[in-house]
Amino acid sequence: MSQVDAAVPRVSVIVPVFNRSEELRRVLLALCDQRLPEEFEILICDDGSTENIAAVVAELQHCDARPIRYFRQVNRGPGVARNLGLENARGHIVAFTDSDCLPDADWLAELTAPIDNGIAGMTGGYIDFRTADHLSGRCVNFLMSSMLGAGGARDPRSIVHMKYYPRAGNTAVLREVALAVGGFPGQNHGEDIEFSDRILQEGVNIQFVPTAIVVHNEKRTIRQVWCEAFRKGAARIRLARERGVHEWVHQLPAMLVLGLSVSALFALIFPSHALWAAMPFAAYGLVLLLVGLQGGAVLRDVRAAALLPIYTALMHIGYGCGYLATRFGRAGPSARPGLAAGQEQETRRDQQLLGREIDRKVIT
Repeated sequence: MSQVDAAVPRVSVIVPVFNRSEELRRVLLALCDQRLPEEFEILICDDGSTENIAAVVAELQHCDARPIRYFRQVNRGPGVARNLGLENARGHIVAFTDSDCLPDADWLAELTAPIDNGIAGMTGGYIDFRTADHLSGRCVNFLMSSMLGAGGARDPRSIVHMKYYPRAGNTAVLREVALAVGGFPGQNHGEDIEFSDRILQEGVNIQFVPTAIVVHNEKRTIRQVWCEAFRKGAARIRLARERGVHEWVHQLPAMLVLGLSVSALFALIFPSHALWAAMPFAAYGLVLLLVGLQGGAVLRDVRAAALLPIYTALMHIGYGCGYLATRFGRAGPSARPGLAAGQEQETRRDQQLLGREIDRKVIT
C-alpha cells in the first residue's frame, strides 16, 4: 500500500464537471492553494464530458501533495456525479464546489471549522460575484443574493430572505449524514435544496459561514437566464409537492405574472382605462429601476445598472411562468433516484458501454 493510500484524509472535496476543462484547471489550482494544514483529497467526477477532463487532472497532479482522484460516468447530471464522489470519498467531511467556482484560499478551512467544532453537521458558504470574470455572471449572482432579485436565496444576511439552504457550489457536510439521507437527487434543478432539506429534517444543524467564499464564474445569455428561471420555478413546485418546501415569497413571481397579465387584458378590454391598467407596469418598472441602481452601485459598473433590470424581469417572469405552468399544467419531472446501493454497479456498466473503466486509483 502506498503512502497516499495509507493516509486517510479528514476532508474530501468533490467537484462534478461536464466539459469546462479550462475552468476546471483554475479550480484545481485554487484547491491546491488552500491554506488547510492537514491533507485533504480532491475527487473530480466527470459527468460524461466530451472534453478530455482526465488529461487536465493528469496535468495538474503534481501541483500539490494533495491526492487527486478521477472518476467518470455517463452523463446523468450534477447530482448523480456528486453521488459518485460521495460514494468513493474517504474523508470524514465532504465539501462540494462546482467547476465554474473559484474557492478563496481559506475556503476549506472556514467551511469545515463549524463541523470540526461540533457546532454544525452541515455548512454553506458565501457565493461571491463581485470579482467574477463575466458581467452576466456578476449580475445573475447579485440577483440571487439580493432581496429584490431572488428573496435573498443565497445570502441569509439580507433584510428579507427566504429560508436558507446551502447550495452545492459551496457546502460541506459530514459524510455519514450525506449517505444517511441518500445523497443528492438526480434532478438538475433544486437538487441541492432537496439535499439540504433532507439533512435539515434529520435534525442536523446547518450553519451559514460568510467567510467561506467561492467566486461563481458563470456566464449567461439572455435566453439562458430565462430558461434557467423557468426550470427553477418548475422545480419549486416539485419541491413543494414532494418535500413541502415552500414559502410565501416563492409565489411572488407567479403573482407578478398573473397581475401583469390581468392588467394587460383589462387594458385591451377597456381601452379608456388603459392608464389605470398601466399602473402595475409602472410600479414594477420602478422596482426594476431600483434593482439596477442598487446593483450598479454594488458592482461599480454602469453596464450592470443597465443590464440588471432586464435580467431581473427575465428571472421574475421566467420563474413565475415555470411555477404556474407546473402548478396548473403537467407535473414537473420527478427526481431520478439519488445515491442507491446499486449505483456503483450501474456506473461500471455505463463505463463498459463507453469502452472504459472508472479510474478508482489516486493519481500520483
